[in-house]
Amino acid sequence: MAKSHPKLANKFLIGSAIALYGKTAFARKVKLIGGDAFKHIKPPYVVVANHASFVDVGGLIMSMYPKCASFVISVTQMAQWPSAIKYMGVLPKKQFTVDTSLIRDIKYVLSKGRPVVIYPEAKLSVVGTPNPIKPAIAKLIKLLKVPLVTVRFNGNYLYSPRWTKSKRKVPVHMDVRLAVSQEETGNISVEEIHNRIIRNLACDDYAYQAANNIEICDPHLTEGLENILYKCPDCGAEFAMTARGNALTCGKCGKTVTQNAFGALEGGRFAKVTDWYEWQAQCVREELLRDGYRYEEPFRAEKLVGKKYVDMGDATLTHDAQGLTAEFAGEVIRCKAGMFYTLSFNNDYVYLPVEDAVYRFKRLRDVGCTTKFNLAVEQQSLLLEERKNADKG
Repeated sequence: MAKSHPKLANKFLIGSAIALYGKTAFARKVKLIGGDAFKHIKPPYVVVANHASFVDVGGLIMSMYPKCASFVISVTQMAQWPSAIKYMGVLPKKQFTVDTSLIRDIKYVLSKGRPVVIYPEAKLSVVGTPNPIKPAIAKLIKLLKVPLVTVRFNGNYLYSPRWTKSKRKVPVHMDVRLAVSQEETGNISVEEIHNRIIRNLACDDYAYQAANNIEICDPHLTEGLENILYKCPDCGAEFAMTARGNALTCGKCGKTVTQNAFGALEGGRFAKVTDWYEWQAQCVREELLRDGYRYEEPFRAEKLVGKKYVDMGDATLTHDAQGLTAEFAGEVIRCKAGMFYTLSFNNDYVYLPVEDAVYRFKRLRDVGCTTKFNLAVEQQSLLLEERKNADKG
């Protein structure tokens, strides 16, 4: 049986959502700047944007209307929404996997004169800077032969960092650019398209906050940050950090660092969240280079069946020189080193999209362990790429 075409975004539903929500709740919470540039760009085209919170989704929908785009989203996100979301023009995809049917769906949407929105990082930003962006997105633009529009959001991470439950009112700026014209898609290389995407989406929300003197007065300023900054820079202890108010404290050595209303860290080794996070990445990299490296944590396994996750029992996730392994209920999932270049995760879950299913694993113990698994996967992928390039040289 031939695969049916995806449903195009319903203009009436989107217009109603903007009228009911976008111009009331969204506008009160988010000061959106720069979205009017879409008025001067005629579809069809592909939009690639950085992704740090769902502000960038709402911002794109509102700024592009009445042009109604189809958004490429992960099947893990699809499961969280009612069936009606398909009428909003979504194109579901398993993260970090090749999906030829998705390319077919994208071509169909473009053939109808509609835009398509893709988040090439494939997940939310971890610390307000870009996640890895692979050249595959540039190859897709070359294949589709339609204009490429890049949209960089500054401030959307500050509004709702992935590690916190609170929302902060901040100015969110959109930088909208025609990165590659239709004519250029046939004349420039995949490498040049990839370079333009990387350059146009480069961002650092903490640097944006400092440069624009943005003050965030939140009584729970750092609460949840221990999920990302899990390693103490003073004593080296892992998973001993706790956060309360505007302070991060190591439960082992007692060292306390505070964050001020302008995003700077005070009283510790690092002045920025991003510097602390990059130090953790370097520490994980050094672990990977040691003989006998192995990192293991207990989790609870769940399998996506239809729109619900079904409990599969206790599980163990292990990362070593061979890659990432999940063992549960007599099953073993082996993701060899380099299979993923990054990991889909949040404070409590690691998501594994494999060929025939989607699994998620709920942490049972250490706060911050999901972040360490992500760093381990990313650093291992980088090391493999560096070795491959060295062999070529």
